[in-house]
Amino acid sequence: MASIKRVARAGGKWAYEVHWRDHGKKRQMTCKSETQAEKEQLRIEDMLAAGRSTTQLTSRKTVGEVVEACIAASETKNKPRTVEGHRSMYKNHIAPVFGKRKITSLRAEDVEKWIARMVRNGSSIGTARNVYRVLSKACRYAIRHDWLVNNPCADIEFPQDNSEIVDERHFLNADQVETLGQRFDSVAPVYGLIIRFAAWTGLRAGELASLRVGDLDLNAEVVQVRRTVRRKKGGGWLYSSPKSKHGVRDVPLEPGLAAELRAYLAAHPWEHDPHAPLWPGSRNTGKGGVPDWTHTFDINNFCKRYFRPIVRSGVAGLPTALRWHDLRHTYASLLSAAGVELRWVSNWMGHGSISVTEKVYVHLFRTDHTALMARVGAFRQGSPSAARYGGVGVSAGSVR
Repeated sequence: MASIKRVARAGGKWAYEVHWRDHGKKRQMTCKSETQAEKEQLRIEDMLAAGRSTTQLTSRKTVGEVVEACIAASETKNKPRTVEGHRSMYKNHIAPVFGKRKITSLRAEDVEKWIARMVRNGSSIGTARNVYRVLSKACRYAIRHDWLVNNPCADIEFPQDNSEIVDERHFLNADQVETLGQRFDSVAPVYGLIIRFAAWTGLRAGELASLRVGDLDLNAEVVQVRRTVRRKKGGGWLYSSPKSKHGVRDVPLEPGLAAELRAYLAAHPWEHDPHAPLWPGSRNTGKGGVPDWTHTFDINNFCKRYFRPIVRSGVAGLPTALRWHDLRHTYASLLSAAGVELRWVSNWMGHGSISVTEKVYVHLFRTDHTALMARVGAFRQGSPSAARYGGVGVSAGSVR
């Protein structure tokens, strides 16, 4: 059985020690309040009665140690960007509050107050959820390694999101894409092509930037998406597989775009080298950037130097808040306007499932129920009530 002992602490404060024996070994836990000590006493006695070990209750692992061990264990399974994101969330949101605390000291109440504080301090509900998942995953990891008994993050109540939902996405039509492309043509023809390519293929920024000459199969008129690229911290470039296994895909090319790409490749300095970069980087000459195939195409630099300034300058009829990722949204909009089935849009955009596409773009894809309703109308026309009400086919019970 477990017992509670009240002990004096500096400053006239009291602490409460819970003492018990587990298979002959003395165990001890210190609690800040008598109420907490009583809860721990009951939990310990329940575990001992069930024949379970209480070793986890006295683990000295800190939250910081557990989170780092959890992140390190998943490095081989997660992409570097994901790992960096988890470490960033730990550093900015978890470490300042829980980093030095023992993992066994966390309670659901602590986690709920922490989440509420994040939201009060300006974090969105989405950000709070992402940070919470990092901590919850670390707690599950601690349970598997016998450092923790129960997950304090389980069944946590999140604050209600009462913020106004603002749809910041922009969808260009075909004419607007051409207008934007022509504006970039005046800077450099290859830049206009990049704009049209992004809008008519829907590739993610890293996927587009990583393309090589051999990724274009102009006989089949498809672009093969096989990798993505991003700049590493400290310099250099990191190439990796796409966002998920569904990101590895072949995206069909619109005929006009395929024709433009043929002309572009014919003038490409390394058109016969399948491993050569498809797009040029830029070289700053002091008079503006000049396309240069010896430099890596940097999408962030392209947006900073060209895309954002041009868009914000007020290209006729285009939203000045247009973002680069809106060209990917535009792709879905263009396919919707052309009547392409949602399942094909999902495949070509590299979504993990059609439900992901529906969640983001369902408002663009309106199902035509005309044929189904015609069948319903025919059924109603054949009912006895149709003759009584001038062939309209309404039932007597529906007339008031």
